[in-house]
Amino acid sequence: MALSPGNLPELYAYLKAALSSDTTTRQNAEARLKNIETYDNFSSCLAEIFSSKEADHSVRWLTIVHFKNSMSRNWKARTSQKAISESEKQHLRQKLLMLISQEDNQFAVQIAVVIAKIARVDYPRHWPSLFTDLLGKLDTSDTLTTRRTYLVLHHVLKELSSKRLAPDQRAFAEVTQKLFEPLWTQWKNDTHTLFSSLQAALQAASPPQTILVTMERWLMILKALRRMLLFGFGSDAKSIQSLDAISQVMPDMLQVLQGLMQLQPQQSSQRTQLHAMLDRALVKLAKTLVGTQETHPWSTLRCSAFEGLLSFCHQQTCQAPANRSAAVDRLYALLMLMLHNTMKSPAYKGTSGYLGELAVDDGKRQTAKGLAEEARRRLASFWSAERQQQLFHALLEHFLPLTARDLSEWSDEASRFHAQADVGSWQEHPRSVAEALFRILLQEHRQSLAPYIIQTLQATMSRCPAGSAQRLPGPSINGIPASVLFKEAVYNAMAVGAYELHDYVELSSWLRSSLLLELADASDQAKPLRRRALLLLGQWVTKLTADDRQLVYQAATQLLVDADAAVQLAAVDCLHALVDDWEFQEEAFLPYVHACFQRLAGILNGSEEFDTQLAIFNFINVLVDRLGDEIKPLAPGLLQLIPGLWTTSEGQSLLRIQVLLALQRLVNALGSDSTRCYDLLLPILRHCTDINQPDELNLLEDGLQLWLIALRNAPTAQEPLLALFPNLAAVMERSPEHVQVALPIITSCVLMGGAAFLDQHGVAISHLFEGLIGNVKERAMLLLISAIELLIRAQPDVACRVLQPTLAKLLACLLYGQETGLVIASGMAIFARMIIHNVQSLLQLLVAAAAPLSAQGLLSSPAMPNGTPLNGTHISHSSADSVHQHSIPGEQVLFLKLLDTWLDRFDSIGSSPARKQSALALCSLLPVPIPAILERLPDAIADITAVCFEVEEDGSLSHLEQEYYHQAPLGNEGIDPGSAAAASEEAEGECVRRQAVFQRDAISSMKLGDVLGQKLRECACCHGEGLQASLAALDTTIALQLQKVLAKDHKSSRAAPG
Repeated sequence: MALSPGNLPELYAYLKAALSSDTTTRQNAEARLKNIETYDNFSSCLAEIFSSKEADHSVRWLTIVHFKNSMSRNWKARTSQKAISESEKQHLRQKLLMLISQEDNQFAVQIAVVIAKIARVDYPRHWPSLFTDLLGKLDTSDTLTTRRTYLVLHHVLKELSSKRLAPDQRAFAEVTQKLFEPLWTQWKNDTHTLFSSLQAALQAASPPQTILVTMERWLMILKALRRMLLFGFGSDAKSIQSLDAISQVMPDMLQVLQGLMQLQPQQSSQRTQLHAMLDRALVKLAKTLVGTQETHPWSTLRCSAFEGLLSFCHQQTCQAPANRSAAVDRLYALLMLMLHNTMKSPAYKGTSGYLGELAVDDGKRQTAKGLAEEARRRLASFWSAERQQQLFHALLEHFLPLTARDLSEWSDEASRFHAQADVGSWQEHPRSVAEALFRILLQEHRQSLAPYIIQTLQATMSRCPAGSAQRLPGPSINGIPASVLFKEAVYNAMAVGAYELHDYVELSSWLRSSLLLELADASDQAKPLRRRALLLLGQWVTKLTADDRQLVYQAATQLLVDADAAVQLAAVDCLHALVDDWEFQEEAFLPYVHACFQRLAGILNGSEEFDTQLAIFNFINVLVDRLGDEIKPLAPGLLQLIPGLWTTSEGQSLLRIQVLLALQRLVNALGSDSTRCYDLLLPILRHCTDINQPDELNLLEDGLQLWLIALRNAPTAQEPLLALFPNLAAVMERSPEHVQVALPIITSCVLMGGAAFLDQHGVAISHLFEGLIGNVKERAMLLLISAIELLIRAQPDVACRVLQPTLAKLLACLLYGQETGLVIASGMAIFARMIIHNVQSLLQLLVAAAAPLSAQGLLSSPAMPNGTPLNGTHISHSSADSVHQHSIPGEQVLFLKLLDTWLDRFDSIGSSPARKQSALALCSLLPVPIPAILERLPDAIADITAVCFEVEEDGSLSHLEQEYYHQAPLGNEGIDPGSAAAASEEAEGECVRRQAVFQRDAISSMKLGDVLGQKLRECACCHGEGLQASLAALDTTIALQLQKVLAKDHKSSRAAPG
């Protein structure tokens, strides 16, 4: 159905009703709008309504928002019900261009956004004239049309520049070639206009509208130029070619930035719209310069403004004013970022990573090396010792100290203030950028700068001795002496430069003479130093001696009860660094463990701040992991913390993940005693393994690992843990994503629950395995094969029965699928174990598997080695397959296919236990009454005797028994080796159950030579003279090997009692 102009009043009424305060009226209108959205011309009717100036403003606004959302949903829709026809699209493109000149800013922005979203889809294929049309609108004297056109250009370029496919980037490069020159020319003209009148306008109480319009256009064009500079030209870091546009733009932009900063008033009692626009202009201009240098390092290096740009950024940073606004702070962060990026640039440093990307083109590589050498030379010349020291002092004076705004935030919400230091991008915060700049400055100039930093530290400690914060003269900020804040900044610098300054500081002396005293000073004035000293020690952990650690443990543990939450959290960070260090010794920390946990619990109970709780539990996880068994006495207290925290953290996935990780480590530490936490553990496990709970995406994996850990640590069979299995079945039914932890869970459940568990859940397990076979990659298939083998090893009778559909599908997959040689060789171990346990179980499986394979036409009689069919009758090639299929049962064909594949892949079996297992299975197949086996006898004997000499040469099986145990398939391969789940592999309960399975497994103690002799005797009874003929035809070397093996068998049989 299609809408027409006659439907406009009806549509307008629905839109107006959608704004009604009456719920029923509003909902009915919304439902009707949703229904007619699929009608043809719906979007065109919306455009007519919001373009009508006579319509109600609120209705127009709702209409244009609805129009924008409809465009996002339906412009690219592929279903005929939603898609907008091509004729309507053409109409809407032209209509939108006509509607650009909106007087209302909000409407203008919405129109620009819609055009940009359409351009993202349609340009250049379906809207090739877009930029020609927009440039045409700039050739008008109508100021409003010009303003709105630049707004549209900004949004369109923003959309197109974000596309990353190569054809889209080429299209954007073509746009840049078309637009760059006219926009650059207009921007320079506007710049000239601004400089001629900006100073007077800034001083006026009400700036002229003309200057505001010019500044707005100037900003829009600058944004467009920035997009084109960064994304419209290929990065010269890859092309190693200078770009003329960069050489043209950089000097002029630097000059404009310098001029605008001179015009910016330091203090203004009355800020106007123009002041705010100037702040934005400075930030955007600096951001453009920073981005251009990062994207085009070589063009920036070669342009005439390179040293001037560095000098300007350095000078402005050193002369930064105090009491800066947030906007000015952002500007100075960008200026410091420019200095940082030039020093850290991989291109300028000529790093191996950067040069390695150019290895395919030796000419470019050599050019880049030469340019990197030039860059290093010019940077070394610029960064004189004087400039290094000036910048260091500027950072200490202007950017590293806490400001009045920081202290106010600290006073208002201490824990949030502490957490905000690590929130967001570091490039957005002046202090974070200053720290990064100081770090790279020190890395590049350590020898010249480090001694000066140490002198500054010593001078600062002399002016502000430890413990004197209350008595210091001079100015203060929010009650904190300025000298304390400067010292805190110096300590911050020492923490940031800990690695580079390692050899310049005698930490033990500094700790005892100053840092411990700072930590002991409980006055409010010393609070910044207490916090910073803790954070500093966390960075200098590697240089602490054993005696130093004891002192820091004591001081940091005491500060966990400091009156200030930020200091408490700094103590947590310090202790976290100490405990997580490579040199951590559990015994040295034990005297402080009890007090530490008590105080951590106090912080948790007294805080509702998410970041605080997350930091505490993160530290608790590390502590539980490092202390191991020593954590057991503290387990009751930890378990008491979790229920309340779990309840209050609903919806806070990150915190709940930390709780799950803590429980994982705690259950591991408790081992066999973990049953005492089941009242807490089981409800959490039921929640986390339920795929219907709202946060399963974040909690499921960690919940499954916790379940695995609980299973492995359980001392005896625990029915509540086994009862969770339906949750796992639901997880795997939905997706094989969690197969790496699901398979170990299944094996642990079978080890624990035994035959009863397999009887109860065998059908579900078989169905789960069938869904994986042939549908997962090699690694997952190997995990699955290991799991199936362990199930058969643990419960051979039940497993072979309940897993028969799985084994049938696995057999077909290995013999007729596309699996790798490694998977095929590994899969043979499963059938080897079946054969050794009971060869009849394999024959029954072959009967079950043959029927579907025969129906698919996959079964055909394999040829004899000499080219004749199995029954020895010569058959023409044209009828061979059909006769073979009727002359030999399908299970025999499948049996011989299995045997041929086995012999073919035998050398791919790597470990000695697996080779022995396969050799024992081949022995067990010899008496099977299928004559064609004798045709494979030489290959089988060769493999069996070779394995016999490998594993029984010295007559001892003890080493092989140990290898069997340690190579038992545990299903742990897919789990992070550093996780608690990996550590649980050696849990006592699981080890006892695995050991019991190993002890019941007769394969490890069977002697291959004895079995071969016995099976050959059985084979002689079955095959008679045929066996003798096959043995007589053996290769001489293989025959000698067989004689030696049988001679050993004869001796052992004579030596056996009875």
